[in-house]
Amino acid sequence: MPVLPSCLCSSCPVHDSSLIRVCPGYPSSCSDEQWELLEPLLPPPGNTGGKGGRGEKHPRRLVLDAIFYLVRGGIAWRALPRDFPPPTTVYDIFCRWTKAGVWQRITDVLRDRIRVRACRRPTPTAAIIDSQSVRGADTVPTTSGGWDNGKKVGGRKNTAAASATTKPAPTTTKPWSTSPPS
Repeated sequence: MPVLPSCLCSSCPVHDSSLIRVCPGYPSSCSDEQWELLEPLLPPPGNTGGKGGRGEKHPRRLVLDAIFYLVRGGIAWRALPRDFPPPTTVYDIFCRWTKAGVWQRITDVLRDRIRVRACRRPTPTAAIIDSQSVRGADTVPTTSGGWDNGKKVGGRKNTAAASATTKPAPTTTKPWSTSPPS
């Protein structure tokens, strides 16, 4: 049986049209509703920023689906299926979007939507904060670690915050005080 592209949507793999009538995509692929929400949050294509250059070769939705596939599957960049753009292209666009603050912007918009649906203000007014002490290995230089005098342990401290209705905020990892107890 020949394998032919039978669907014109930009986020589905090539599949056998005689067996599948509806485009299955991947479980991690964006739905049309999700794409409508995410598309305006992406930065403008590289050639529209006034610096010239050629247009993007791969559809942005397909690149976003590739990133979601990687995240959901926990796979290496090079293990990306051929249905998606080349791994180096996806990685480069991921890095560009990270520097542009796209992922933080998406997180903020989704958090606000969740809170509004729960009849709360879009931005949290209170948070739950917790921390964790992480011992430093013997190979970790003492200059990069610190000392938690309360737990009598050297290493680093992870701090996390979350509001009552949303997922945790980004964590921070930093050394404790710079000098051990005398």
